[in-house]
Amino acid sequence: MSTIPANHPAVSVVMPVYNAAPYLQEALDSIRQQTYQDFEVVAVNDGSTDGSREILVAQDWSQLRIIDQKNAGQSAAINRGVGESCGQFIKIVDADDWINPTHLEAQISAVRETEGCVAACRWGDFRDNPRAVQARCEQVDRDYADPLEWLVDSLTHDEGMMGGWRWLIPRDVWDRAGGYDVRLGLNNDFHASIAILLSAAGVRLASDAVYGYRNGISGVLSSSKSRKAFESALLTTELGCELLLQRENSERIRRICADRFQRWAFDFFPEYRDLTERAEEQAAALGGSTQPFPGGRLGQRLAGLIGWKNVRRLQGFASRYGWNAVRACKRRLRERRLH
Repeated sequence: MSTIPANHPAVSVVMPVYNAAPYLQEALDSIRQQTYQDFEVVAVNDGSTDGSREILVAQDWSQLRIIDQKNAGQSAAINRGVGESCGQFIKIVDADDWINPTHLEAQISAVRETEGCVAACRWGDFRDNPRAVQARCEQVDRDYADPLEWLVDSLTHDEGMMGGWRWLIPRDVWDRAGGYDVRLGLNNDFHASIAILLSAAGVRLASDAVYGYRNGISGVLSSSKSRKAFESALLTTELGCELLLQRENSERIRRICADRFQRWAFDFFPEYRDLTERAEEQAAALGGSTQPFPGGRLGQRLAGLIGWKNVRRLQGFASRYGWNAVRACKRRLRERRLH
């Protein structure tokens, strides 16, 4: 059983902060209102220019420490925060998200009698009102003696959502995993979470811990389609799949990885054809992918007739001549359903 040093907080909540001023106070309040209070908050201001630092400085809160650094990216900010924290367990909370009041208490309780296990939370997304979050029901909503099986179920049956914020991480597990790779931006959690889970002895579900993931923010990293972002997405997939294959080089793992590469190939084309080719080569080397083209029934039918790359070209043409309006309408309808 893990023991908590008397002179250290049990949990270090690490919050990377970059230009999150409209949402930061709500995120901080959700931490401050936790039923479990044996924690510190280490907020790393990653070169914000929008008043985020002023919001942090204005907090009258002894549990909060602020670290300022030049903009180095989310991965570097998380590593810096963990490196300067002192809790036995690490919890990452993004500066535009929200955790429910029993979150930390539930996760601590889930791993209190274990050695080397991480605690998982449930999650849901929201746009404006985090208290309206409805936690998803997922295949992975249970305990796992083997963390690899959590990864297989998440990537096979669920959405593969493995944000670093899902976990309460024992510090020795974090140290074995090696933290975040600072080369990674978009999808950096894919590699980090695989490394964390494969360094753990098991996964324990904290059913009463719910994480609210904010959706629909323009300009955030997860919505970026720049070359730099897509290079990161490909690299994190390569690194994460390498770890999976090192643990188990089996047909099921090769298929999961091949499908992951193929999904990125769909996204890369036609803007970044070299990245598309690299992703397809990786999928082929793993035995090929049967991942369906993500274009709905019509798109998939057309892909079978003229090839998915030609469908992508048609979608690009349609976007330039009115399809963006249709997509915007669909997006508004999805956002209404979140409320």
